[in-house]
Amino acid sequence: MYDVKYLFSMICYFITHHYLIQPFMIPTSSMEKTLLVGDFILVSKIHYGLRMPITPISIPFIHNKIIGNVRSYISWIHWPYYRIPSIQPIQRNDLVVFNLPTDKKNNMIDRKENYIKRCMGLPGDIVQIQKGICFVNHKKEKGFLTQEKSYIVQTHNSPLNEKFLKSKMDIEEINFIKKIKNNYFYQIMLTRTNAIRIQKIFKNIFCIKKQIDPIYFKENSIYNNTYPKWNRDFFGPLYIPKKGDTIQWNSKNIDVYKHILLYEHPDNHQKHYKLKNNYYFMIGDNRDNSYDSRYWGLVPEDHILGKPIFIWMSIDWIRNHPLNLFSWKIRWERVMKSMNKESNSLSLFFLFIFCNMFYFSCIHQNHQNDS
Repeated sequence: MYDVKYLFSMICYFITHHYLIQPFMIPTSSMEKTLLVGDFILVSKIHYGLRMPITPISIPFIHNKIIGNVRSYISWIHWPYYRIPSIQPIQRNDLVVFNLPTDKKNNMIDRKENYIKRCMGLPGDIVQIQKGICFVNHKKEKGFLTQEKSYIVQTHNSPLNEKFLKSKMDIEEINFIKKIKNNYFYQIMLTRTNAIRIQKIFKNIFCIKKQIDPIYFKENSIYNNTYPKWNRDFFGPLYIPKKGDTIQWNSKNIDVYKHILLYEHPDNHQKHYKLKNNYYFMIGDNRDNSYDSRYWGLVPEDHILGKPIFIWMSIDWIRNHPLNLFSWKIRWERVMKSMNKESNSLSLFFLFIFCNMFYFSCIHQNHQNDS
């Protein structure tokens, strides 16, 4: 009897996990302060259209690797890409979970590494970054209270109280640069609000300013590093291609769009090519500590996985020692927090499904233990 219940619960969880909603954990700080390291989120797979599994034969609930380089899936048996129509389109500034296009270790789309970023550029948009500020279609972004930027902070006579910053202001990324005579220099990731706050709190702060790369600085890790000279703070203008666009390849744009050409038709050497996919420009809220579209290019629509809807759990741990369980603290203010300003009924429905699956799994486990 218990075996049948266990099998039924596993089947229900498998269907929910693969076709409705999937839990993820945030491992890096690229989306702070929107998403924190240790946030556990629920991602809807049907908001942007359910992408049907491409690799049907795999070990359940393991994304791409079992251990080391041992894959959890069979790549030579796969289905063609197909997506069920979406409930809503991706909108500018949406948070989006997708598969990293440049993941060369996994050749199947649905087994590439999962990333989460903010969609800054939609198909047909023109994106440009000037002095670290993003412009879309020549309009300045509104900005977010949670958006972080790298600041250079200089104190006089005494260093910063790093313990206070971390414990009382939840500022994690603090790097001491150097000391010159009685002056201390730091590089700190701050929101605009926190930058103003620490300047008021610490009387020994002599200077605080954003760290902006100069326009003439060429950042070699930027995906278009041939022509012109782009970096994280001076980028573009870049046109985001849309499905049906005809790209005319020439010496000026081949380096900008070569990853699209290689992806859509690696053996095509025509000068004109009609695109099969919409593309998106993704960027992290922690602008100076985010590996995003500025570095690896645009995201094809077939790499889109889903929409984050809830933070169901959030654990604050020591980042250098995450396995130290005794240091874990639950961020209660983030538990069951909606990712949207207005929770819609569909998001609540997904949360209901997740909670019920979790509840019945626990009940079943208790029955097993009691027996």
